[in-house]
Amino acid sequence: MKRPFLPYYVSRALLSAVFSILVFGLTWKALVLGLVLFGLFLLYLHSGWFAVDAGNPLFPLRRDERAREAQRQSLIAALIVGAAVFLGLSFLPLGASASSAAVPLAIALAVLVYFGSELGLLARS
Repeated sequence: MKRPFLPYYVSRALLSAVFSILVFGLTWKALVLGLVLFGLFLLYLHSGWFAVDAGNPLFPLRRDERAREAQRQSLIAALIVGAAVFLGLSFLPLGASASSAAVPLAIALAVLVYFGSELGLLARS
């Protein structure tokens, strides 16, 4: 770890811990999720996918045109998948339980598609 980015490391560790505890409470699952999230923050900082501005220690990452294009394509893919899952589950005659699960499932899949496709697009270029 690099000393100039110490505020970034501390803030992202706290953010990961708070989010994980909000999701899972004080359990071992929160620890695992917190470590994964913190690892992703470290990956974003040290991967070379973004321009790094050491003059702004809390928010050092800057998106260039390549990263903006990857973000745009990921957002489009996530919206398409989320809408397709929602519409597909809403119109299937599976009963009330399937239609009530359509929104959370569509959102969860859209989030996974967004981050997965963004990581894939950034890693590829």
